[in-house]
Amino acid sequence: MNPTFLSLQRLRVMKGGKAAYDQSFHRGVNIIRGENGSGKSTIADFIFFILGGEFADWKEAASYCEEVQAQLETRNGIITVRRSIATKLEPTFVFYGPMELAEKSGIDGWHRHTIRRVDKALSYSQVLFRACGIPEAPSQNSSNVTSHQILRLMYGDQRTPAPRLFRFESFDNRDIRIAVGELLCGINGYRLYETQLELRSLNAQFDETQRQLSGLYTGLPPDSSLRSVASLDEEIVSLKSEAVAVERKIENVDDELQESDDKAFREDRIKALLELRKAKDALRNAELLQETRRHERDSLGAFIKYLEDLSEKLKLTADAGELIGSIEFTYCPACLNPLREHTDPNTCILCGSSLDIEKQRSKYLQLQIDTRMQLKESNQLLDAGALELANGESDLRALRRDYERKLSEFATRFDLSNSPRESHLARFNIRLGQIHAELGHIEKLRDTLEKIDKLSAKKGSIQQKIDNAKALQERLQGASTKRLSTAMGLVSKIARQILAKDLLRQEEFKEAKNVTVDFGDDAILVDGKLNFAESSNVILKNAALVALFSAATQDSEFWHPRFVLLDNVEDKGMEEVRSHNFQKLIVNESQKAKFAHQIIFTTSTINPELELDEYVIGPKYTRENHTLNLKG
Repeated sequence: MNPTFLSLQRLRVMKGGKAAYDQSFHRGVNIIRGENGSGKSTIADFIFFILGGEFADWKEAASYCEEVQAQLETRNGIITVRRSIATKLEPTFVFYGPMELAEKSGIDGWHRHTIRRVDKALSYSQVLFRACGIPEAPSQNSSNVTSHQILRLMYGDQRTPAPRLFRFESFDNRDIRIAVGELLCGINGYRLYETQLELRSLNAQFDETQRQLSGLYTGLPPDSSLRSVASLDEEIVSLKSEAVAVERKIENVDDELQESDDKAFREDRIKALLELRKAKDALRNAELLQETRRHERDSLGAFIKYLEDLSEKLKLTADAGELIGSIEFTYCPACLNPLREHTDPNTCILCGSSLDIEKQRSKYLQLQIDTRMQLKESNQLLDAGALELANGESDLRALRRDYERKLSEFATRFDLSNSPRESHLARFNIRLGQIHAELGHIEKLRDTLEKIDKLSAKKGSIQQKIDNAKALQERLQGASTKRLSTAMGLVSKIARQILAKDLLRQEEFKEAKNVTVDFGDDAILVDGKLNFAESSNVILKNAALVALFSAATQDSEFWHPRFVLLDNVEDKGMEEVRSHNFQKLIVNESQKAKFAHQIIFTTSTINPELELDEYVIGPKYTRENHTLNLKG
């Protein structure tokens, strides 16, 4: 299959239904020449615009025009396009054929395409990419790589600062720059990008599923026998059987009553009353124990506060003693008589007793360490007490529920029942209510387990998709890394060769070991350096764009359309002789090309050797003979 390709065959700018500019172009080198101010940059802007560039900063002469038309040669055929210059997002109309046939075609022969992708309609970028053979974004998520974005790496204009690789725009995006650069180098970054998006979505789904599972597991009982649907079904069958049996007893309560039941009723009442009192005592004892624990906690907290204050005071006392030292008394504090001269620092000035300074310091240290040990032990006791208090609260709630249950059962069976028959009915109805409550709880539990089973299966399926996506991502990244290394190695080699043939104005260019074209940072570096003299920056910028283009004309795996447009080959005070030399270098790269290509560049000082029909486009323009004929 032929490599990607795009060239401009004819450009026409319309004003009032007539052509203000109409020139034919050809493959290879195309030079638009003319004096400064003659409108060369305006034509370059029109070319950028008709190829899909988002441009609206028209110069005054261009703003008088209404429409741009172009006949384009692509890998898959010739198309004719036209576009109004009203706004930067004006749609493009495409005719599949040469301009000669397009002029004869009615409205039905043209197809309207928006510059950016909208819903399911094809954008102009998609049409142009398909025509040129460039892979297009498969979905809306990665559709930001447009013809406008790739043209930013193929159009060297005068507005962009020379050290920058891409054509300047206010709202730039590092990720898009990398995607564009890698795409032109032959990497189908769309698939990798889509895989990364899919992986991000799958991880989010996995996390959400795991969160739901964790929430459901929290509601499961600790009893492992009730953690499967099968075990719950067995429990449901058992409870329903018991419910049938209890209902039968309720229906036949009179048949089951015996004379001894009256005695049994009274005995059961006494027994239940004893159990109720026992439960009440246990509850009261637990409440008293909790109150004691709270009091101990508060007391221990106050003691810890005292120890912390004491520890701080001991430290301050020791520090003050060292800072102030011993107090020198001149008169006796009791009788006010002068004291004898004191010469021994290790004895007391008043009583003459021996002093041991180191012993005092050691005593302070011992007190501080003892206090810290007490603090540590007290905090440990406080933590243990807090745990006991928390466990006690749990036990207290359980005892309170047990007491309330027994109280309710006692009231139902014995306080409200005046006979064995009523007691039996109450007991059976209580049990029947308990069974129905348990069945309701188990049914909910069963629903939860079914949800858990479904979520677990979903989680496993998502994990499998994640594993597959990761494996694909690794393969794509590996292939991309290898391809990018090959492509950028060739670009660096060609850029070094171009810089080495530049006139000796920048010493670093002559012996450059490596030229780095950094898409992400939007920069070109020579052996790690950037920002040289202004004219050298211009040479370096154009050398990088030409090297990327030229590499594509030698390596068929590039998806660069093998088209480049340069409008700044002599910007920033470039010497005429240096510009002439660089123009020859551009022509040399064209002559070395293996594949069809097109170079368009503008100049106000054309190299006389290139003043040939095979290179120049149109006349040599002047301020009087402008590129745009607006007189009609």
